[in-house]
Amino acid sequence: MSNKIGRFEIINEIARSEIGCTYKASDSESGHTVALKTINLELLGDQAEALVQRIDEEAETSKALSSHNIALLYGAGDIDGKLCAAMEYVQGNSIATMLARKEGFSIWDLQDITRQTCQGLDHAHVNKVVHYSLEPAKVMVQWDGTVKILSFGISGMGAYAVLATGKSPEVLHYLSPEQLRGEPLDGRSNLFTLGAILYEMVTERKAFDAEDADQLRQQILEQMPVAPDQINRKIHPALSEVIMKALAKVPEGRYASGQELVNDLERCKAPLRQRPRRKRLSPPHHRRRRPKPSALRPAQTWQKRRSPPQPARPVRSLRRSGNHRLRRVLPAGEKAVPQP
Repeated sequence: MSNKIGRFEIINEIARSEIGCTYKASDSESGHTVALKTINLELLGDQAEALVQRIDEEAETSKALSSHNIALLYGAGDIDGKLCAAMEYVQGNSIATMLARKEGFSIWDLQDITRQTCQGLDHAHVNKVVHYSLEPAKVMVQWDGTVKILSFGISGMGAYAVLATGKSPEVLHYLSPEQLRGEPLDGRSNLFTLGAILYEMVTERKAFDAEDADQLRQQILEQMPVAPDQINRKIHPALSEVIMKALAKVPEGRYASGQELVNDLERCKAPLRQRPRRKRLSPPHHRRRRPKPSALRPAQTWQKRRSPPQPARPVRSLRRSGNHRLRRVLPAGEKAVPQP
């Protein structure tokens, strides 16, 4: 393989799929280190031209995005028979990587990741830009804690990958019902996907999962998952309600914006009301009850035990002691007479 694609110098390979690769590369014109995503157009056949046109249109609409929670798209186009997209290179861990490690998320991490993700989604929705393939692998947490949403402007690539491979992509688990039906999308579709991601973060299982693609589509369209607090008893009931509202089947039943979701999520910081303590039925250990008389044992009179009397010791005379003298108190003015 050549170590150069167009003006991009390949540094190393980040990921590989059946239809393309993602590289860490250097842009010789701008000097930026970029993430270069490539798709082999020959594998798409007649759909190649339609994909290039769709990505061109999506990339054009995403030029208005300027949020620090959205990875920048520097450009996209056809280079030597490959559809290439140069994006901001983000270092850190994706939510998918964190889920694979099964380390769990604290309520503070969950709220911080959700807040930043919603800020990026709301910014995109204000500019009427929708992400068509949002999933845990496309939500990155940088080393400094900043959350970045990847692939804005080229999110339509995922739909064409299915045509080339014939396999169900991982993103299918997170698509909204209206997206599966091919209806027009708005920001509430991405909030449904965010709800599915949050569900997996708190339960360590997917909200919708099936053996094949047809059953998975049926679940997303018709069935509601089990409430998260029924799977994990440690989950705050308010958090479970937020996630279930985001997973509503109709857009009108979901949050209108990400900020509304974040506002409800703030209520989950309050501690759960503690259950009242049960009264102790047994007496304290330092208080021992005397046994009651029974038919097998006659009643006894409990008295304080006394030690047997000791013989009286002889009184030692102080007068005969060579080391002591007997003294008595004399009236005022009287002199003491020495003892013989």
